[in-house]
Amino acid sequence: MELTRCLLIFPFLLVAAFAQCPASNQLKSESGEKVCARMFEHSSYYYDQSCTGKYLDAMNGDDFPFIPLGWNNRISSLVVSNRCELLVWSISPKRGSKRRFTGVVYHLKEVQKGLFGNWNDSISSYYCTCK
Repeated sequence: MELTRCLLIFPFLLVAAFAQCPASNQLKSESGEKVCARMFEHSSYYYDQSCTGKYLDAMNGDDFPFIPLGWNNRISSLVVSNRCELLVWSISPKRGSKRRFTGVVYHLKEVQKGLFGNWNDSISSYYCTCK
């Protein structure tokens, strides 16, 4: 009975051990500064392989009506630091659909935008704040 329980729990522990997205309380820049949010391109179909590859850091107070060059409509997953929130828009400058994010979002394609759309590769403007 105990062995069966361990065998059932093991796959979930394995996935958690290899998850790529950083925890909301661990976001730091290379210089050690707190990052308000980290946005990643090309989220993997598998949760444990999300948040890999190139990323864009948003610092507290960053207000970008036009997302930096090369990042428009490319963000597929994101992590927002504790006590912070990321406000995004689907059209530059700060127009279209609007959404507030907190915590970890492994797949933006699972977040509804409007009646038929989702937020995968749809972020064109953002504003990030921390309390």
